[in-house]
Amino acid sequence: MNVEKKIRSQAKEALDGNWLAVISGFFVLCGAVIIAYVFTLAAGSLFNIWTEDGLLRRGCDITLTVIVCVSVLIFLLLSPFKNGFYKICYEIARGRKADFGDVFYFFKRNKYLNTLQFNLITTVKIILNILIGLIPYFIFSLVTYLFSIELMPTVEANEVVFYAKTAIASLGLVFSVINCAKLFLTDFLYIENDGDMDGVFKASRAILKVHKNSLKKLFLSFTFWLALCFFVVPGIYVVPYMTASFAQSSKWLIILYKEGKLV
Repeated sequence: MNVEKKIRSQAKEALDGNWLAVISGFFVLCGAVIIAYVFTLAAGSLFNIWTEDGLLRRGCDITLTVIVCVSVLIFLLLSPFKNGFYKICYEIARGRKADFGDVFYFFKRNKYLNTLQFNLITTVKIILNILIGLIPYFIFSLVTYLFSIELMPTVEANEVVFYAKTAIASLGLVFSVINCAKLFLTDFLYIENDGDMDGVFKASRAILKVHKNSLKKLFLSFTFWLALCFFVVPGIYVVPYMTASFAQSSKWLIILYKEGKLV
């Protein structure tokens, strides 16, 4: 049994008897995301109505900016639900009984602001990973735009360039997502420190220097499961299972780090 299969097997054992609390925590997280999304959707619809009527035509750019900023703020303010859901998974990885109340753990007064700061930094890192992954796409788009007459003299050539752009963008996004998988480790390090961000990113860099590929392999091992979310197996099963597996992996890596046994 390879390492990835062993981690997934341990995650299944940890989830046994804890599925209800874990899935309930996941539903709370989904609810927070839906609240932010519904606000964005409703505000966007009102924005379209108002601009069509000419009520906000002069200040439409400012209004749209305000809507986007408020939407991002709502996402950020509700983001500790993510940390709470991860905490549920991490606690069962440590052999403890799942506690649904942990989904609200990082809303405590002495942890909330620190958690918002941590999530903001993590979000910036995710955005940077996505931008880095899409650099080849941006370069290819710029080149095809600058030399469009020579490169795309026919409809067929246009189609080839379109498919090439799609392939490059897709590969870039896959690279970004795989690279973002390592951020799971910082989330669980933050939980291990009980909401203290001090030293989390330093510890993450030290662990990933040795074990970066193991987290990427674990993520890739879920490719088939993630694909099934669109066809057969619901995400309410796959996402908790995947998160619990990353919690198991992070637990062992953190133990190795604390014991000075990174190899």
